[in-house]
Amino acid sequence: MLSLRIPPVPLRLFLYQLLLTGVILCNNELRSKRYDVIYAHWLFPAGFVGLILSRIYHSKVVSAMWGYDIQVIKGVRNYGIGGSRRVMSRFVIERSDVVIANHMVHKVMAESLVKRVSNKIVHIPPGLPDISSDVVENPSDLVDIVRSLTGKKVVLYAPHLRPLYGIMEFIKAIPLVSHVVEDVVFIIVGEGELKDEAVKLVRESGFEKNVLFLGRVNHDIMKLLYQMASVVCDLAYPGTGTTTLEAFCFGKPVIGIRSPKSVVQHGINGFLVERGDYCTLADYIIKILNDVNLRETLSKNARKIYEEKYSIEKRVMRICTLFLRLLTDND
Repeated sequence: MLSLRIPPVPLRLFLYQLLLTGVILCNNELRSKRYDVIYAHWLFPAGFVGLILSRIYHSKVVSAMWGYDIQVIKGVRNYGIGGSRRVMSRFVIERSDVVIANHMVHKVMAESLVKRVSNKIVHIPPGLPDISSDVVENPSDLVDIVRSLTGKKVVLYAPHLRPLYGIMEFIKAIPLVSHVVEDVVFIIVGEGELKDEAVKLVRESGFEKNVLFLGRVNHDIMKLLYQMASVVCDLAYPGTGTTTLEAFCFGKPVIGIRSPKSVVQHGINGFLVERGDYCTLADYIIKILNDVNLRETLSKNARKIYEEKYSIEKRVMRICTLFLRLLTDND
């Protein structure tokens, strides 16, 4: 199998795809092997490059949709594949032998794009390794912070401080929660163009002592933060993503923005709020922090759903079954 993992680029960089294809074809190791399946990570440009290579290698193509290459977010500029770029996504969907939709909403969008229900567009949930089993307890560059959080109720926000990720809703909820809940600490992870504004609002709120801006952190520290958190906020407008799956892996309830792409089940493993509704966001944070029984129930459900649906082992088995069926299909 040949795996292509190429991040999305603007259509105006079409020559980039052709150049990349030429580089692949000139690679002696690649030319000397037989590839039964080409797996393209993203519809465009990886899927397009995969289709070119499939004609040369006489291989089948499996393309995977990850959201940006099929989804458009209302009111958010420059997100998703729009205009002429949707033509390319549709072309890849139509010509690929199988298309993997990581979320059911993307399967629906893909079928709408090609204007028909298609059996070759299959839904396989995303998967994540169990990162909760090898947490470094006190990494040297975080030891003082860890000590300061002992006995605190930790609310964790990740991954970016950008408009698309709901950071301002989170910041506006902080004073509402802090007025009600004692010993609460808000940890904000990530960087972005809204950081200065976020820091300013926190200072003006009078609860600066309750908030820690950590910036970018390495994965070991992120795992420790998940472990310490009482609740995780993944407020991305397109829908919950990797942050949510990692939180579920640690058995942590998640509050997210209501979206067809969300993997949070409202009232089961977390809660969903409408975009911009920081008051309801604050209410749910308070509810989770103050109700021990609710928090334990949400946490157990989060871990159970991770094990049953989102573990990497489950995804690998589903994809291997798909590949086997594709390779034994004589059509």
